[in-house]
Amino acid sequence: MFLNSCRAGVFRFSGQQIRRFCTNGGARQDITKLSLITPIRTEPQVHVDNFEDNKTSITTLPSRLRIASQDRFGAHCAIGVIVDAGPRYESNRTNGLSHFLEKLGFHSTESFKDRDAVQAVMEECNAIFDCQISRDFIIYAVSGLTAHMDRLVRVLSETVLRSRITADEVGMAARSIGFELQAMQRAPPVEPVITELLHSAAFGGEQPQTLGLPRYCPLENLEKITRDDIISFLASYYRPERMVVAGAGVEHESFVNAVEKAFSPCEHILCNEPAARNAPPPDTSVAQYTGGYAKVERDLSQYHAPMPEFAHASVGFESCGSRDPFFVTSCLLQSLLGGGGSFSAGGPGKGMYTRLYVNVLNQHHWVNSAQAENHAYTDTGLFSITGSSDPAHLDRLVYTLIGELRHTAESRLSADELSRAKAQLKSMLLMNMETRAVTFEDIARQVLTSGTRHQPEYWVEKIDAVSATDVQELLHRMLQSPPTVVGFGRVGRLPSQADISRFISRPITSRLSDRIPGLFKRFI
Repeated sequence: MFLNSCRAGVFRFSGQQIRRFCTNGGARQDITKLSLITPIRTEPQVHVDNFEDNKTSITTLPSRLRIASQDRFGAHCAIGVIVDAGPRYESNRTNGLSHFLEKLGFHSTESFKDRDAVQAVMEECNAIFDCQISRDFIIYAVSGLTAHMDRLVRVLSETVLRSRITADEVGMAARSIGFELQAMQRAPPVEPVITELLHSAAFGGEQPQTLGLPRYCPLENLEKITRDDIISFLASYYRPERMVVAGAGVEHESFVNAVEKAFSPCEHILCNEPAARNAPPPDTSVAQYTGGYAKVERDLSQYHAPMPEFAHASVGFESCGSRDPFFVTSCLLQSLLGGGGSFSAGGPGKGMYTRLYVNVLNQHHWVNSAQAENHAYTDTGLFSITGSSDPAHLDRLVYTLIGELRHTAESRLSADELSRAKAQLKSMLLMNMETRAVTFEDIARQVLTSGTRHQPEYWVEKIDAVSATDVQELLHRMLQSPPTVVGFGRVGRLPSQADISRFISRPITSRLSDRIPGLFKRFI
């Protein structure tokens, strides 16, 4: 009854009466007639107290261990240790050591008898922990309440410098990796498989070195890797000058005090064992891009996958490392080419106007996916376009992907598409920096590789400074390098490396129908 009365009371007023009732005590002023360009005089003024633009602070201890941190608002922090180690440093060693170390992270130490003891401390600190490897880094990270920072730093120091690495734990790691490899065999994840093939072929081919060494432990090495092998690797690479302790969301002075206390002495406890005393010095080899060709024939239709009948191919060229003047240009090129899947939903920021969408996915119905990827390391880089299609069209797919790269190198880049690519790259950078975990990793990687950390504003300026000429100059440079071509699935129609090299050397044309060999023009 009350609601009905309220509704009846409201309905007695006209729209104009309601507007008068809500403004100036009923005075005749229609709020819908306000100017859209004149500032509202009653707009509240926002005042910020004690605003501080937090910058990254870096401290180097006498042991040469570097500490880098950046404070930020909130009650949580992300801290960790990055080590200049990883699969690329496993030359002249049994490949797979880094994969074992990833599985052995946060297990028994001098102060914690097993992983359960570590987990108990993490639960008390409302924290999570993880160890991950890439081709050139090993990262140990924890994220939890800033109030427990001292305890979190202690757990990090224990797992990095005081891990016991028992024979039982090595056996457990081998079994865990074995299960992981079996799962990959039963349902091969296309992206990791293609990435492995691409790096192996690009950096050494049949005898891969540095960045071409496997990220995953080969199945045949599971029983070969011993505790002594792991200790030898630790002694060579787990040194203070090859580490950075980084944090996001912590006050720098307090963080330095906690690290200085927990990481002293900054030497692994296993360095006194015989296997450590005979450890070779760190490998300082520079990655050498060679280009190459590799394919794995596999009938994917027997696996559980959304689109198991597709064949997959990737074409790569030597790009530039993170220290190269064209590094930002290579990132912008990836944003410019973009790509994705034919049936993925669109939306703002999706990249539906990128070149691979407009010129490949929208023009060729038989292309299922096409995606540009940029792998940047300290000394070199690898730029690739990966695509998938029906196996019958695999040769056309490869020529189409290369043709789009060549066309981008020769055709005029419009101001709109360059501006759009810059906006997308900047937004991705800035949105990623909003999370503590990404900020921590960015600080750690930059300080380890360059000794300093550039703020996002620095990279925004670098992105804005890239011109269309820079993009095309980089593309011409890339296309001069030997191509790397890999295939996975039913790859009987994958073009040979010689055919691809001849296609790349052909004169370029701006016509779409001339971007692939004449045999296929009738299908365009």
